[in-house]
Amino acid sequence: MEADDPLWQEFAAETAEHLDTLEQGLDGSAPVDVLFRAMHSLKGMSAALGAQGMGALAHRAEDVLGLVRAGRMALDAPARDALLAAVDALRAQRTALLERQADAPPPPDLLTRLSALAEGRPEAAPAAASAGPVTGASPLRLSLAARLAEEVPALARGEALPGLAEAAEGAGLPRLAMLLRAAPGSAAGFGRLRAALLLLEANTGLPAGASIAWPDPPDPDPLRAASDAALAEAARDYADAALAHGMEGAETLGRQVQDLALRGLPRPAGLEAALTAGRPLEGALAPPPPPLTPGLAAVLPPSSHARAAAAMASGQRIWRLRLGPLAAAEAMAAPFLARAGEVLASAGPPEAMDIFLASALPPGEIAALRAETDPEGVALAHLAPADAPPPAPTMRVRQDRIDAVIALETELRAASLALTEALAAPEARSALAELGALQGRLPPAFAARIAGPLERLRAATGAAERAASRVSLTLGQLDEAVLALRVVPFATLAARLPRALRAAAEAGGKQAALVVEGEDVQLDRALADALADPLLHLIRNAADHGVEPPAERMAAGKPATAQLVLSAERLPGRLRVSLSDDGRGIDEALVLARAVDRGLVSPDAAARLAPADIHALLFLPGFSTREAVSETSGRGVGLDVVQEAARRAGGVVRVESVRGQGTRFTLDVPLNAAIQPVLLVEAGGHAYALPAGRVEAVLRPEECPADAAPLALETVLRLPPARPGAVVVLRRPAGKLSLAVARLGRRTDLLLKPLHPDLAATPGVGGVGVLGNGEAVLLLEPDGL
Repeated sequence: MEADDPLWQEFAAETAEHLDTLEQGLDGSAPVDVLFRAMHSLKGMSAALGAQGMGALAHRAEDVLGLVRAGRMALDAPARDALLAAVDALRAQRTALLERQADAPPPPDLLTRLSALAEGRPEAAPAAASAGPVTGASPLRLSLAARLAEEVPALARGEALPGLAEAAEGAGLPRLAMLLRAAPGSAAGFGRLRAALLLLEANTGLPAGASIAWPDPPDPDPLRAASDAALAEAARDYADAALAHGMEGAETLGRQVQDLALRGLPRPAGLEAALTAGRPLEGALAPPPPPLTPGLAAVLPPSSHARAAAAMASGQRIWRLRLGPLAAAEAMAAPFLARAGEVLASAGPPEAMDIFLASALPPGEIAALRAETDPEGVALAHLAPADAPPPAPTMRVRQDRIDAVIALETELRAASLALTEALAAPEARSALAELGALQGRLPPAFAARIAGPLERLRAATGAAERAASRVSLTLGQLDEAVLALRVVPFATLAARLPRALRAAAEAGGKQAALVVEGEDVQLDRALADALADPLLHLIRNAADHGVEPPAERMAAGKPATAQLVLSAERLPGRLRVSLSDDGRGIDEALVLARAVDRGLVSPDAAARLAPADIHALLFLPGFSTREAVSETSGRGVGLDVVQEAARRAGGVVRVESVRGQGTRFTLDVPLNAAIQPVLLVEAGGHAYALPAGRVEAVLRPEECPADAAPLALETVLRLPPARPGAVVVLRRPAGKLSLAVARLGRRTDLLLKPLHPDLAATPGVGGVGVLGNGEAVLLLEPDGL
């Protein structure tokens, strides 16, 4: 199968979403049903691509989540840690599958941990020396697989193999050992043995005897006769017996019935027909009970028909609630559902789930309740009568196609800007005025001859200006539409930060919690990618430098657990992201001492630095206030990464700190990193651009202080000297820079283009852009000048 096959594309997109859902929801913020469905989907998609290793791990993790969902296990710390480890291992397997088309086997130790949880045994501690998921198979299991492959005849006859049972025990496979120690005795027991052998084959990549098969098909009568209390066990035996005979459809049917029984749902109406045909359950087979209409029956899951009919008979209405794509949408919807009415059923994938509910509230009241619960409509995306047309479907589009549309849109923007500037050029207007004046000085006969063409030229110019105005207006709307093609909620960017904070805080013996505000703020995916590392560095920096140990916090009258607040705010054309903590604040004296010790600033200059200048020292490459190197600090890599990322995005970083009360870092960046506001200046007869966000002041040359002589831009660029016409004062971490320029231009938006690698490595070059007239302009970076 080729990597551009639609199935691979669907696999790449959906598995990433399911893994994110699991990682975000395992902190307790998402219902167990959401986690179970996500893991179940991962298992099914892995099987569709023949990825047995990934499917085996997802299946084992699904078993654990199934027990949690059934109330037979608590989602406590050991279970959560094991499931998070499974998510990490699944990510590694997914990467191997997508990049190398290699089906990596699951880590045996992790399978053992999950099995221990599922079987109620004490969890085996993970190997302390392991630095990541183990991709190689255990030698003991490889040997066991080879020996089992030699015993296929004995396995097929259903004989007990106590010698191999001991080998399985030694290889850390107690369930397989139990199955080998005694003869299967039944088709279901034979199926359970075959399932364990299939898993061993997936772990090792070697034949292990799973080719055996039970001669007779599964008997459906025990499942038919089972009471409601015994239905789950009977369905499991039926599924195992179907697996023993190799009947995939019957096995799926048994698992479906077992799942329904474990969730306490009634016996499905189409069970008898499905048993007879040996196929999975499908849509409703029985006519809907009155007063349920055929239209509603076609929309509602069959298991909800009876309750929906009873609700309608009592005068209630049936509603369809479409949840948004946020991982916590179900949790956010819970207060609304508790007040609106009775939940009947749910359907659809986690990213577009429909919840059907019966409510006695009038339409106006239930709509007002939805607006009160979720004013932005992010979690409760759509509410309508259940038999109304469903919300517009979504579709997946390859990222490169979206990028191509965006690239074309930026070219159109450049062309529109060129047209506007050409029409507004004073030369064109003065030419028309000169022609009009010339007409007045010509003899009447000649003047009459050019009057018509001149009037048509004026009319055409006016029409072109009106058309350019409409193009500009429409282009603004197109900008918003194109940006919406690749926006993601801020919650997606913030989703992995709580785990990073927890790990960094625990490594230092501290306690910290993260509060995220503005989760529904939409931002460009490229900008989200650009901010991911800076936010991670800020989180670790806060945990390591800002947050105090619990004892120190309590002595200062603070709660033992520090609180970090990550907020996002969308402003006109900009995004403002801030991270604040209630920790110890910045020790400015310590920062100055370290800077002086490392020769970054002289003692005399240090005494004159303002607080903002002291804070700017933190962003210098290689700067750290740590004496010793730890896992997260002391290497001199951290806040300079934040500064560099903000600079490349065309934004700035600001720091506010109060000693003993905490620190706030604020990143202010353009919403669209491809378009940056700049100030145009001239040197050597050519235009250059300076980031407008870094300009602090523009002065006349005679206004510059005597002790702060400006640096000529011509000198920086190695151009012939020229008389300065203005001085631009720029902000940078190393201090303010006064730059003398020959001529000051206008402030405008610059459309940035990709830099050639050789040019990108040149100090002082931050990008290259195109003006409206098509002229290429270098964007200068103050930090490199």
